[in-house]
Amino acid sequence: MHRSYTGLLDALLANPDFLQWARGEKPEDDARWDQWVGNNPDRREILQKARVLAKVMEEAPVEVSDDYIESRIRQALTIAKQKEVKSSQVRKLLPAIGYRWAVAASLLLAVGIGMVIYGMRKDNSHDAVVLAKEERGQAADSTRILNMDRVVKYVQLPDGSSVVLHRNSSIRFPNRFDPAKREVYLSGEAFFEVTKNPAQPFYVYANELVAQVHGTSFSVKAGHQDGQVEVAVKTGKVWVYTNKEAEASRGEPAARLILTQNEQASFDRNNLTLVRSTQKSPVLLNLVIEHQPFAYSEAPIGEVFTALSKAYGVDIEYNKDQMANCSITATLGDEPLENKIKWICTILEADYEITEEKIHIRGNSCL
Repeated sequence: MHRSYTGLLDALLANPDFLQWARGEKPEDDARWDQWVGNNPDRREILQKARVLAKVMEEAPVEVSDDYIESRIRQALTIAKQKEVKSSQVRKLLPAIGYRWAVAASLLLAVGIGMVIYGMRKDNSHDAVVLAKEERGQAADSTRILNMDRVVKYVQLPDGSSVVLHRNSSIRFPNRFDPAKREVYLSGEAFFEVTKNPAQPFYVYANELVAQVHGTSFSVKAGHQDGQVEVAVKTGKVWVYTNKEAEASRGEPAARLILTQNEQASFDRNNLTLVRSTQKSPVLLNLVIEHQPFAYSEAPIGEVFTALSKAYGVDIEYNKDQMANCSITATLGDEPLENKIKWICTILEADYEITEEKIHIRGNSCL
């Protein structure tokens, strides 16, 4: 190579066009970077590593667990071998900071990233990391949640809406929604159950696509590397249109698809076409929750809690012996998780508490 490995990494990470493309904001530049790589395997490794590091730089966390740091570094190391940081140099650092942090420090220092990590916490129960930060016109009082390792991660939005976040996906939202609208930004895959409020429309921005609802349940698949953005409706009605159409019309565009129960739509990011799918199924991500009707007839409460736990990816704690004879008959439908729990507890005359990873139920005997 004419330039050093580190030099090319530095050049890419200092290039605004590359950073935009790496963040998925300029998919039209795919051909440009393919041409830059050509048939050079070294350049391909550099490009892949730079994309991971660009995301690390973008997501510089206020609060981060070492599980998160380890997973990000592991991704980078899997993609490309360290070429200028010799294993012997890394081993010299072992007595001081340990091998894992030596790898992280060597990798980041090699490309000159001045990233400061605050509040590192050793908490193996947190496989998703909450980041609150300022970025590209985003207010500081917002939250980003990433699910790096779990099959699904439950996220409760400020209005009580539920999000089941797929692995390797993230969602960003304000800590308090605007009174006139609720806006969230998705990268990856997620299932939504939106609290009904016709006076406050709910918008999901997923790459180039916008999904607008007032209250319903639906799935969105919008990975940065995917050629398509897809939306599938489980219940209710969803308006789907492109960001470009929304900007051109300065509001809700006339050129939009209206999806109802069991309908899907796909946006082709290469041809810039939005079409209704012929497949009549709400299942897009093959998540447990997409298959669940949440309808019960004299169902033992243990079965209900087990179904909810699997569907949402949360632990539900309750006194199994004391509530062994409890059962419910109810259709919980597409309501967000907290509403489901509230209704169950009303039926059983029980109390509940929802934390980030668990739901605690305190109930009496049903004898």
